Amino acid sequence: MPLMIRWCSCLVFFFLLQASQIASGVVYNITTSEPLFPYQTLVSSGHIFELGFFTPDGSENQYVGIWYKNFTPSKVVWVANRDLPLVDTDRSAKLTIGSDGNLKLVDGQENIVWSTNASGRSDYTSAALLDSGNFVLQDANYSEIWGSFDDPTDTLLPGMKMGVNARTGEKHYLISWRSDSDPSPGSFLTGMTSETPPQPFTWNGSTPYWRGGQWDKSKFIGIQNMDQSYSSAINVQQDIQQGTTYLSIDFYKSPFFVYMFVSPGGSLKIMKWDDGAKMLKWVCAKVK
Repeated sequence: MPLMIRWCSCLVFFFLLQASQIASGVVYNITTSEPLFPYQTLVSSGHIFELGFFTPDGSENQYVGIWYKNFTPSKVVWVANRDLPLVDTDRSAKLTIGSDGNLKLVDGQENIVWSTNASGRSDYTSAALLDSGNFVLQDANYSEIWGSFDDPTDTLLPGMKMGVNARTGEKHYLISWRSDSDPSPGSFLTGMTSETPPQPFTWNGSTPYWRGGQWDKSKFIGIQNMDQSYSSAINVQQDIQQGTTYLSIDFYKSPFFVYMFVSPGGSLKIMKWDDGAKMLKWVCAKVK
């Protein structure tokens, strides 16, 4: 009899846990049978990042994006459907995994608004949000098929790379929002050149707008006022034989939450979370 009571207690706890997650709208993965709806959010295991449907202030459009979960003010660091928004009133939209194993964002009429279009099909795929901020599509063995880190918008997080493969023509550029209320691609894009030594550039369309100067293996010589605590976390790797040049933020040299982004006005900024002196706030180091 005690065993029966204990077993029933476990079942009750399980169902209460499931019910509380449904009520709160929090999920931890997306599968073919468990899509994400507008009233839900996908949360990383450490509750650092959150993915869900959002509508920018002053807008009537709806997007799927990733933002810091518990920081105020927060920051949307990635947007899936920045080229094709949903209508804010479309509560039947969902982010799901299709029969081909790809992530698909569909509207209330089942029209595909956005998809990962990853090559290679897996019989079983799921999607999860990592504590790094990377939104990944993975197979049954949890091997990554696609990741949002390979499809940046306006923000560079630790673990991401910004740059170019001169051999293949592949570019990982940051592209600004059109405005603070419009995440569609704006006029400014920031990337790395493939010259030796390389340097960061921001273009306004195809016209050079700003350059940071060449990399001297510790800093960009054109950014004179860059704080050492920021520059020490920046890593530039260039492989001349492979034709690759990438800039990244070294997570292990950056003991704080930090990101780089290009603003709608073309400013390149590095932001860090400062939790000292009983005060939490984003501190901005303006590069341009």
